[in-house]
Amino acid sequence: MEVDTVAQILTVLSVGLAIVWHQQRSVDKLRDDVNASIRDLRRDHNNAIAQIGERLARIGERLARIEGFLGIGIPPVADESPGDEPA
Repeated sequence: MEVDTVAQILTVLSVGLAIVWHQQRSVDKLRDDVNASIRDLRRDHNNAIAQIGERLARIGERLARIEGFLGIGIPPVADESPGDEPA
């Protein structure tokens, strides 16, 4: 009878350890997948930001050409600070 009891306890402990081990493996795989997804999203985000910067630079160049053609532009900035009174 003692041998059966010990065998049952060892079986329950073995199953418990196997469940914990399997769960830990599953969590590790999930963590790796999430980290890989985050890296991909960061890469895509950085590429999108770079493309926006390039497009903005092209738009700025086009605007400068249009302003030059029309003979208009941004008026020169005064040397006064916003809090200074005009002379």
